[in-house]
Amino acid sequence: MICVTHTYARSAYVKKQRLNNLLGALALGLNDRVEDAIARDTGLHGSSVDALVLLSQSHALTIDALARQLMLVHSSAVRLAERMAQEGLVAREPGDDKRTVVLTLTEAGHDAVQQVLAARGTAIADLTRTLTPEQCAQLVPICEQLVGALADDMSNAIRVCRQCDEDACDLRRCPSERAYRRFLAEQEAGD
Repeated sequence: MICVTHTYARSAYVKKQRLNNLLGALALGLNDRVEDAIARDTGLHGSSVDALVLLSQSHALTIDALARQLMLVHSSAVRLAERMAQEGLVAREPGDDKRTVVLTLTEAGHDAVQQVLAARGTAIADLTRTLTPEQCAQLVPICEQLVGALADDMSNAIRVCRQCDEDACDLRRCPSERAYRRFLAEQEAGD
C-alpha cells in the first residue's frame, strides 16, 4: 500500500524543486538577454554598466563607495573608474580629503545610462509581453516579495537594484529601497 502522506510530501518536494529550477533558468535566461541587449546597443558590459547606473542613482560616489556597492576590490574599482574616465563617461574629482576621488557622470555617461536602461527595458518587455495583464498583476507582488528577500543586508539591498530604472519604480514601494532604509536606520541607531 502506498503511503498517501509520503506521496503528497514527495509530490510537493518535486513541485518545489521544479519551481526552483524554473526560477533559476528564468533568472539566467533573462540576465543573458539583458546583458546581450545592453552590449549590443551600447558596447558596455559588466561592472561598467552597473557603475554607470549606480552613479546615475547616487549622482556622485567615491571609488571606495563604488567598490563596496559593486563588491569589487579597491584596485578593480580604480581601474574601472580610470577606464570609464578615459571613455568620457565619468569625471574624476578630488574628494574632501586628498586621498579620495569622487566620480560623477558626464553628459556622455548620462546618455549611456539612458541607452542601458532602454536596452534593459526592451529585453525585459520582450519577455513580459508573453503574459496577460492579469498574469502581470499577479506577478508584481510575487516579484516584490522575492526582491525583498534578496535585499537581506545593506550591500545586497544596493546590489539588487544596481541596474534598476528608478523612473519606472515607486521607490516608496520598492522592497530593496525599504530594506536599505531599514538597514541605514539600524546602522545610525547603533552609532
